[in-house]
Amino acid sequence: MRAWTVVRIVAWLHATGVTLAPSATTGSRGAIVEGCAGGNSTGNETVTPPRHDGPMRILHTSDWHLGRSFGDHRLLEQQALFIDWLVDLVRHEEIDLVAIAGDLYDRSVPPADAVELFHSSLSRLLAAGADVAAIAGNHDSAERLGSIDGLLASGLLLRGGYKRAADVDIRTYADGPLAIVAVPYLDPVFAPTDTSLDPGDRPSHETVLRRTLTTARDRITPGVRSLAIAHAFVTGAEPSESERTLAVGDAGMVSSTVFNGFDYTALGHLHRAQIVGGDERVRYSGAPLAYSFGEKSQKEVVLIELDADADARSKPIPIDVGRSVATVRGTLDELLAADGNNHDWVRVELTNTHPVADAHRRLRDHFPHLVEIARIGARPNNRERLTVQAVRERSVQELAGEFLTNVSSHDDASDLALLQNALSRAENHQS
Repeated sequence: MRAWTVVRIVAWLHATGVTLAPSATTGSRGAIVEGCAGGNSTGNETVTPPRHDGPMRILHTSDWHLGRSFGDHRLLEQQALFIDWLVDLVRHEEIDLVAIAGDLYDRSVPPADAVELFHSSLSRLLAAGADVAAIAGNHDSAERLGSIDGLLASGLLLRGGYKRAADVDIRTYADGPLAIVAVPYLDPVFAPTDTSLDPGDRPSHETVLRRTLTTARDRITPGVRSLAIAHAFVTGAEPSESERTLAVGDAGMVSSTVFNGFDYTALGHLHRAQIVGGDERVRYSGAPLAYSFGEKSQKEVVLIELDADADARSKPIPIDVGRSVATVRGTLDELLAADGNNHDWVRVELTNTHPVADAHRRLRDHFPHLVEIARIGARPNNRERLTVQAVRERSVQELAGEFLTNVSSHDDASDLALLQNALSRAENHQS
């Protein structure tokens, strides 16, 4: 039975009030051991069969945004190509764990084909031999994802909401245990009541995230290597044009110090791949595809080797699927005379000073992946702003003639004469 089908069945059983014991959902990938290493941890310990010699390998990705569109182009086909590439990489590199740091979907209620792609992605990654740990981002429904957490196969950790945000999951690999702290996006609006605050006040995202991570760290047995997965806007990191703001001003930003004490932190939310604060152990993988024209940098995932002594070595792996973005500029005639771009997402900066008839259709025929057209050459309006009285003092012919001159792609006296003649005939007919 396909794994995504199992996911659906289990979710349905859960929704109807049927609870499955962990042993009922454990497959051949490993056995669930009740309790956790160190006694202070919460959750389950999972033993994973060895895949290779040497340090364990973690693959860090985030911000898939399944179901997203770019302009009026749906991206699901491009996203499916990325999943194909990712599964092949997991097999080739013998990845032990795939960490997905939030924004699995583009919206809280995703379209059915996006859900289908996500479920099949989980199935294929598990079949490729890797565990998967994923969290809800600010675009996801934390309740929807978190409702089936703990009811799935032992190789899958799917976390959303506050309920289990501070839990520690211990997974034992060939070279020893790993403590996973998978913290979904914690919206301060829904934070549990904080008695230290005045009534009506809400904590910041940093407050709730720091408190959650501190609780989790205290549950990890000293000497056990650790991985944090989080979805946040870290101060000093560089955003792109396509992220949704977490909060007004700086209220949604967090300090990188909240991640102190973890051997590697896999971050999501910002779509630009980057290291935070010069520390290679805290980084964003970025989105796997370009979602705005500001995302011209190479897209990547991050491969982390984390040895038994908690020494983390990370390296980016370029993603070689998906379309890049390109901006072209010129008049309509210049653009149509040049070679068309058949691969990239294209933004056209049109320099014509007058409107051009049927420009959108003609440009789309030339650029099949056209996303937007910007009129940067529009003729400036240097005419004085007219008061209501000044407008009333002008004739209908004068106002219509000015309008025609303003919107026409050419100055043609015959068109103006024709318009004025028609208006005169209309006035004579009314009188």
